[in-house]
Amino acid sequence: MDSFANKLHSIFIYSSFAVIYISWFDIEIYSFSFNTLIYTLLFIQMVIITRYFNPDMLVVKAQQVKVLKQINKLFLFVFILNWVFLSFGLAFFFLIVLLLNNGIYIFIINQINKQKEQEEFKKQFGEGNYSKDDIIKKHIANLFESDIGIDQLTKSDIKKQYRSMAKKYHPDVYKGDDKDKFTSINASYKFLIDLKIKEGHSK
Repeated sequence: MDSFANKLHSIFIYSSFAVIYISWFDIEIYSFSFNTLIYTLLFIQMVIITRYFNPDMLVVKAQQVKVLKQINKLFLFVFILNWVFLSFGLAFFFLIVLLLNNGIYIFIINQINKQKEQEEFKKQFGEGNYSKDDIIKKHIANLFESDIGIDQLTKSDIKKQYRSMAKKYHPDVYKGDDKDKFTSINASYKFLIDLKIKEGHSK
């Protein structure tokens, strides 16, 4: 199923805009609305992608990124053509569809990221129903080996503590029983740094 979901992810990138745009026209085949089929397929596609996540989807795919950039240029060209030669209404609809398509894609990627973070967290700290605050506290306790509020920490603090812990628990130095500690603090460091970066962007 992971492989299938990965393929659907690629299909979404390459086809979703064209499919949604075509659905503007009321196409019927033997009195059956072609639009109904299109929307049904898009819905099933999105459900499967968000339900069955594959870490491979999160890897930057150079070819897809290149194609997306070219498609964005084409979007602008078609938008201008619609506006000049057809109608403002159709051009406006084109713009709405473009924003909708980008919104859906961002939603899918966010869902994939959330699932990936949950899976990695459970591997690191064990199964359980963890809230966002629980996850943050676990990572802080893991990296700092103390109970500190996230608001008290800066990126500089996190980096400094990571360097100290990395030296302490490096496989070439550490001889204790917790063999996965080095990998674990790397994961906590990445999580906390990313969190601080997101906080900085939101302010």
